Amino acid sequence: MNQFYEERKNEKQSFLTALGGKLEKIESGKAVLSLKKEDWLTQHLGYFHGGVITSLADSAGGAAAVTMVPENYQVVTSELTMHFLRPAVADEVIATAEVIKPGKQLIIVECSVTDKETGKLIAKAIGTWVPVKIEDAMFKG
Repeated sequence: MNQFYEERKNEKQSFLTALGGKLEKIESGKAVLSLKKEDWLTQHLGYFHGGVITSLADSAGGAAAVTMVPENYQVVTSELTMHFLRPAVADEVIATAEVIKPGKQLIIVECSVTDKETGKLIAKAIGTWVPVKIEDAMFKG
């Protein structure tokens, strides 16, 4: 795994860490994250909650997008469209994100969330990330 990208992606990713998500692979324009099922991550029927799957796709997309910007930049999600294709009954899911249109002002990323064991497609997302200078984007509250 590219150490530079790993360090960039893991900068203050406290929400992904709280979910138990793990960065499996990152390279230019691509990122792979995994998440094991825990009871508190499920909805009333025992599947992964849709919000959890969406959060994983968002984090994977951001990880892929951040590989496209200079070192003094980060990315923020501008929009994310999620399509759930089947219940996430898996014990572990994998989110694979790939930049499909890098740009200076907008970075478009597609993400597939699959069942790690079967490889079945659970959800598909497409989103837009906006590059921002780190010094301009940091919360100063």
